Amino acid sequence: NNAGLAQGTQPAQDALLSDWKTMIDTNVTALVTLTHALLPTLIARKGAVINISSTAATYPYTGGNVYGGSKAFVSQFSLGLRADLHGTGVRVTVIEPGMAETEFTVVRTHGDQVASDKLYGGANPMTAEDIADTIFWVASQPPHLNINRIELMPTSQSFAGFQVHREG
Repeated sequence: NNAGLAQGTQPAQDALLSDWKTMIDTNVTALVTLTHALLPTLIARKGAVINISSTAATYPYTGGNVYGGSKAFVSQFSLGLRADLHGTGVRVTVIEPGMAETEFTVVRTHGDQVASDKLYGGANPMTAEDIADTIFWVASQPPHLNINRIELMPTSQSFAGFQVHREG
């Protein structure tokens, strides 16, 4: 399940409700709808569910409000799904990537390629291929092995981003 997007970069008080609803519909509603529809087949075949979340599920940042919340849902839903599917042979993994240069930021900024180029410029972000290789690795593990969660970031990124507001 790799349906996911962010819309807008504004703090919550300036964000568009329509952007929030789009993120929830895509990142939460679509994911649970597809998962629910496929569960009988996954159980019958002892298949695997690999959900793509984000480091934003754990590490908040300004403007990441509903996106981060929706990805936190993906991560927690994956853990809950794993618990519910215990004993069925179905494997469930959540992958939580950090900065990866894809069309993600162009979509998030409603088509602003300059903003995307600025974000990724000089950052040496992960690539779509890096994430695909990780997914392939998870899917290639033997059926008796479940990878619960993987969090990955480029070496240029860290979660050390706490803010401090100073008066004056």
